[in-house]
Amino acid sequence: MVTTASLLTNTLTPSNFADKIVGELVQARRIDRGVVVTTPVLFPSGSHVSVLVSFSGDRCLVSDDGAAYAEADMMGAGEIFRRAARSIADETGLRFNNFEIFEADARLDILPGIIAIVADAAKRAVHVTAERLARKLDLDLKTSIVDKLIDAFGSAHVSVNAAISGASTHTWTVDALVRTEHAEIAIEAVSPSPISVSSAYMKLDDIRRLDSAPRTVAALKGRESFGADQLLILGRTSRLIDAKADWRELERIAA
Repeated sequence: MVTTASLLTNTLTPSNFADKIVGELVQARRIDRGVVVTTPVLFPSGSHVSVLVSFSGDRCLVSDDGAAYAEADMMGAGEIFRRAARSIADETGLRFNNFEIFEADARLDILPGIIAIVADAAKRAVHVTAERLARKLDLDLKTSIVDKLIDAFGSAHVSVNAAISGASTHTWTVDALVRTEHAEIAIEAVSPSPISVSSAYMKLDDIRRLDSAPRTVAALKGRESFGADQLLILGRTSRLIDAKADWRELERIAA
């Protein structure tokens, strides 16, 4: 009996096996404006970076055709992307026209290298955009929860970016430390990103292990957007509240 596996083993040679792999990793299709090359490079969304090559004699226009901008625009980060893409284009010797990252005058003999550079620049621009957007959202979240804490407890009772040593003796900075007559509460604003969750877990877990530890609270950016596993992990270290909580719920954490 001839199996599919044995058939492949008998028919594939090192040469055509390599061709098969390359054909699956890199694909090209013709369109009216030239050739679209789909590369193995991935955007944070998981989609492949495609590069448009338009020919003019022995020179080519190589462009991401606005694909990176489209990825950033879906995140609502178009302006952040433009700043990141302009910097990366300058760094790599490419051009950016507020929409696409490109090389306008590529020679045919260096075309594969230029395609790789444009694809990598597009990916990097989106990665940088995603990181900057996450930092901005985290800052907005922290500002929002601190403002609510000040409204609930008064500015005299709320320390922002407060340093506190954990049981390990490592010094952590929590987003807010609330001190009232009845309690001391360490509060960390947390977004659903894996980095934010893991960072908050390490910090709050170390703090809660102190003798006479303050109460630990994780203020979540939209509880419904967290996975069940994330809520379970954070719940082991702290009380969970939604960052959208009103002052009454915030007051209850100090009761």
